[in-house]
Amino acid sequence: MVIVTRDTRELTLRCAESVIAADRAGEASIACTVVDNSSSDGTVDALAERLPEVRVLRNDRNAGYGFACNQGLRGGEGDIALILNSDIYARPGAIGRLAGFLAASPGHVAAGGRLVDPGTDSVQVGHNVRAFPRLVPQAAQMLGLERAWPANPLSRRYLGLGLDYERTQDVDQPAGSCFAVRRADFEALGGFDEAFYYWYEDVDLARRLRDRGRIAYVHDATFEHVGGATFTQWDRPEAILSWYPGLFRYFARHRPRAEQLALRAFAAVLGVGRAAVNLPRHGDRARACWRMALMAVRGVD
Repeated sequence: MVIVTRDTRELTLRCAESVIAADRAGEASIACTVVDNSSSDGTVDALAERLPEVRVLRNDRNAGYGFACNQGLRGGEGDIALILNSDIYARPGAIGRLAGFLAASPGHVAAGGRLVDPGTDSVQVGHNVRAFPRLVPQAAQMLGLERAWPANPLSRRYLGLGLDYERTQDVDQPAGSCFAVRRADFEALGGFDEAFYYWYEDVDLARRLRDRGRIAYVHDATFEHVGGATFTQWDRPEAILSWYPGLFRYFARHRPRAEQLALRAFAAVLGVGRAAVNLPRHGDRARACWRMALMAVRGVD
């Protein structure tokens, strides 16, 4: 299994400790690898001191999430590969239930756990499970409608708001922050597409995996999830210039041509408008919005 981290030392230690505890408890046979994307907070040294049994790979640059996951899982031997964000904590029994589900369900190629807020049993509805992206809900998300009106009818299915989270069931896309996949299927697809930097690389992987079998949400495999531990460190321009390329690339590969063009046209208009609004006081954000608009016009590879 692999944990990817960047400047989240304490959360990474907590995540890795929960994985080692599951291994020691016999939930599953787990070889834990942490890939550090050039942290500056002492993550690597802390892991070496406190958890010497964890394999650590350190990149000298922020290589991106998909790249780091592929790097950490390369050469592994287990039948199931578990991918965790560094801000995940595996409650006792969670990893065993997730691995056990796949072991008992040969028609499934992947599964995700139940993500709850730390210290509670409150399911992270809207993040835990989502439908695959389509034009209308993505446009709503670009406008910020989800934040202003979470239960809006345009985004409801996409966000999984009507899902029964007390029942294990097939879904489109469990959260990439806690994702178990059969290694044979992962490797057959070439793993994550490293053309993605951050955002939508997990959605793309889930979409490609669905062509090979079913994907499930496992309701009794409970993981605590802080959420946004790495991305809250990013400034707004950096987030804009990572999120939109992932969105455009996903649509270019998985959605009809008409939807691709409509999404990009909408993003171009939105980007120009936001650049104009931000220019007087936030020049860096305005420049990022302008670059996003140009990207929408030109498209991505």
